[in-house]
Amino acid sequence: MEFGVNSILTFIICYLIGSFPTGYFFVKTSCKKDITKEGSGNVGTYNALQVSGSKAIGIIVLIIDFLKGAVPVLLLVLVFDEDMTNVYISSIFLIIGHNFSIWLKFKGGRGLAAGAGIFAVLNFWILVSWCLVWVIFYLFKKNVLLSNFFATLFLPLFAILLDKYSVHSTIKFLNPSDNNLLAVFVICISLLVLFKHTEVLTKIFPSFGKNLNK
Repeated sequence: MEFGVNSILTFIICYLIGSFPTGYFFVKTSCKKDITKEGSGNVGTYNALQVSGSKAIGIIVLIIDFLKGAVPVLLLVLVFDEDMTNVYISSIFLIIGHNFSIWLKFKGGRGLAAGAGIFAVLNFWILVSWCLVWVIFYLFKKNVLLSNFFATLFLPLFAILLDKYSVHSTIKFLNPSDNNLLAVFVICISLLVLFKHTEVLTKIFPSFGKNLNK
């Protein structure tokens, strides 16, 4: 497909929507703390919860970041009837904005809540699969970040299996042939999320951390 001015504007708007620093905003306004300088420095739900010490703030950040992913994608599909390739690329820009916010000198979250919102719209079963693997790892390891990492690592496999067994998009009137791009899309999202979990790799593979710091 060709990308015109409208497509480029859509990508930019999605990036800016994703860039809204939910965790930073709520922790700053309620606790007078700079979340980028405390805890892990991440502006996502987990660090917002840890830095603020407030479950309410953690839940608010989670919900808004989830909606940052879900609402734009839902509008692109239902209201603007965008080509699915455009929808997939726009979704990637939502995650890029969330992870590398222009308002925070390109710091950001890990992309999990926004990604969950996106998959809730495009293919709910990928989200269910992610949650299932997360729970399994957490029961054994009791580590949130490690569970995040491995659940995300398996996402492309889920996409391939769902496509193979014709478990199609949540929005049933989408063309099933669009699922041919699903695995590529999921790989892109997974890489963006995994990139923000490099500290997990340093724990699993100490040599990785040494090479990273050279």
